[in-house]
Amino acid sequence: MFLEEVRVTFIEPCTADANKMRFKAKFSRDISEILPYLNAQIKTAQYNHTAGNLTFNQGIKIITIYSDSLAVAKIINETEAYEMSEYIQDLINEIYEKKDDIAPLFETRKKPSAFEIYKYLPKTNCRKCGETTCLAFGTKLVLGQYQIEKCRTIHEVEYKEKLDRMMGILNC
Repeated sequence: MFLEEVRVTFIEPCTADANKMRFKAKFSRDISEILPYLNAQIKTAQYNHTAGNLTFNQGIKIITIYSDSLAVAKIINETEAYEMSEYIQDLINEIYEKKDDIAPLFETRKKPSAFEIYKYLPKTNCRKCGETTCLAFGTKLVLGQYQIEKCRTIHEVEYKEKLDRMMGILNC
């Protein structure tokens, strides 16, 4: 096993959302060599090769993997901190096992703007997603606070081409 342990070092209230928590964990070894492979596999990741970190969202959670540690914001409780640590350990070990079949990606992906996304949204402002406008939805989509599935209208047949183009932009 490449990464033997991910040890939670602290858990505290989240500064971004008072109803959530955040935690940090330490890896049992340096995983720098795996970060470009994780970047290649996690299509929504933002990788900084120079700084040696990779950030991505999973739902509302913000996950940052460093060469020797992990930081996660917006978890619901202590149990989720341990579950997330285990998930990241499994992910790193899985990528390590498959790395010979993965082309590493050292570049940082360009994140689309809310306006780029808005071009492909239905522009009906139907509010089915819970937002007052499609632009507001697009902003939350880009920030990783929403998944495209939350927009029910774009999954209608008449918007298929727009959905396909947006999925390409979002690397889904």
